[in-house]
Amino acid sequence: MQVTVSSFDGRAGVLVLLLSSSVLASDRCPPRDDPEAPPVLFPHPTDCDKFIICSNGREVTSKCPPGLLWNDRLKRCDYPSESQCVPEGGTEGTTTVETTMVQDGLAYDCPPVYDPDCMVYIPHGTDCTKYFICDPYGVPLQQNCPHGLHWNQAVSYCDFPELAQCTAEEEEQR
Repeated sequence: MQVTVSSFDGRAGVLVLLLSSSVLASDRCPPRDDPEAPPVLFPHPTDCDKFIICSNGREVTSKCPPGLLWNDRLKRCDYPSESQCVPEGGTEGTTTVETTMVQDGLAYDCPPVYDPDCMVYIPHGTDCTKYFICDPYGVPLQQNCPHGLHWNQAVSYCDFPELAQCTAEEEEQR
């Protein structure tokens, strides 16, 4: 990319800087997803309770469950005291698809319409400490609750086991 400026009044320098930032931001995601590799995740630049999922070369904003913040070191939503989040600046988008993922013999369906303001969470069928977030292309991305917490589908966040009332582990042992 080349930008030519005949006179400098300060605004042109800002324009060049913004154009450079935009190009670099889109280079963070690989052009295609590798189904054998874990998803590419990184922190949202302006909001600690959000994070970015790379999906087919595009950055898509996702939101942590209430009360948790993005922990980039562990690549998951975590307690605020553990997250070490430092915000800077950001983007969002909307996409439509329908996909079913099968894991452990169970099907996990994401809705056909993605809305970054209304995240879809799916409980894991056999492990109370795990859940799925639906990405923009309808792919369920497995997430882990912080240590000692279970997924609580009623409130859509990781919670104390006695409040979460998850029965997945009990069903697995039968």
